[in-house]
Amino acid sequence: MERPVVEDDSDDALAIMLILISAIFGTMLGIAAVFLVLYALVQVVQRVRRFVFRLDDDGMSERMRNQLLPDEDSRQSYELARAFERQYPYGSVDTQLTPEQQSLIREKGVDAWEFDVNLDVNAMQQSKTEVLFMGGDNCVQTNLPLPKSNSVYYFEVKLVEKPADVSLWIGLATKPFPAWRMVGWNKFSAGYCTNSGSVHQNSPFRGSRIGERLLSGDILGIGYQPRSGVMWFTRNGRRYKEIVSGMLYDLFPTISADGPCSFSANFGQRGFVFIEANVKRWGLGPVEGTQQPPPVYGANQNTTLLETAESESTTPESDDDSSIQPAPEDTVILIDGQATNERQHQRRQRTRSGRRSASHRPPLYQKEDPIAAQLLEAGSTSLVPASYPSKLPESLEPTTSEPPPSS
Repeated sequence: MERPVVEDDSDDALAIMLILISAIFGTMLGIAAVFLVLYALVQVVQRVRRFVFRLDDDGMSERMRNQLLPDEDSRQSYELARAFERQYPYGSVDTQLTPEQQSLIREKGVDAWEFDVNLDVNAMQQSKTEVLFMGGDNCVQTNLPLPKSNSVYYFEVKLVEKPADVSLWIGLATKPFPAWRMVGWNKFSAGYCTNSGSVHQNSPFRGSRIGERLLSGDILGIGYQPRSGVMWFTRNGRRYKEIVSGMLYDLFPTISADGPCSFSANFGQRGFVFIEANVKRWGLGPVEGTQQPPPVYGANQNTTLLETAESESTTPESDDDSSIQPAPEDTVILIDGQATNERQHQRRQRTRSGRRSASHRPPLYQKEDPIAAQLLEAGSTSLVPASYPSKLPESLEPTTSEPPPSS
């Protein structure tokens, strides 16, 4: 009698699973291929459009640039900025934090950040974080970039003095940056304009208004998330909803101005107006570094120099040579913890007595000197004529005691 054949469904299930996996993988490849084709088409269309209409990297034609840049100075500044970008593309200068700079941050904390005011900038650095612009278009940057170890970094800038017709631009930019351009007008930068409340990113022509006009005394804050490249702003402790994305670079706090004004930056060395930044400690570095402060004024305990001076002053010397008594032959004198014999001590005493006698020689004077004549009439004996003989009188000759014979 034959046994019934039992069908094994495991092979069919495995085949179905392989078919499903292949279908999903093929669908994903198809979607990726479609996106690549669309991206290539967009690039081709943009290149053709730039060639036909003669557009620059900002997508502006010559006619549009002339409309937006009415005077020759602005057009020249724009062309020089584009030449600067071609000469210094991003990555041509290594601006990452070096081990020496990281060690400086650990030692000084947030005080390691300060603004660099170059000679080609018409500005005066009043302190590490305070700068006075003297006039014209100028831009300053910090010496160190923003770190990338934490999730958020934040700093604030206070408008100390700003006339109504002067615009201050506050933001982040790569380094080097043109010293005559506003931050946000060139590639790899974004900045907030205090007069219009708009934010520019990588272009002087396109800006989005996100806030209000800032006046003297207002404080603008900038937050940066290095892991996502997101940048946001606050005004007097209130955060704006709008953000700037795509800032995945080595960024430096950058301040620009088109006229005379002054500002003060707070990188975390004091409390922020934005309360959340204080609670979460979003400053650029620790408030205090590992470097020890200088000793307190007036503290003289355990000081080697003072202890040595006090030990030597316990045996004062007498100016009178007769007061020096010869020490016994077998006497050993301890000076600074080392033993010296009598001969060395006597030689030192003779040298000191010779110096004192030379320094006590009477001063010279001229016979026609009226002041010296008055002193002589008064009976002064502390003056010697300028033409005294080579050998002084016995009363003025320095006396030195002969050393005792050595044993």
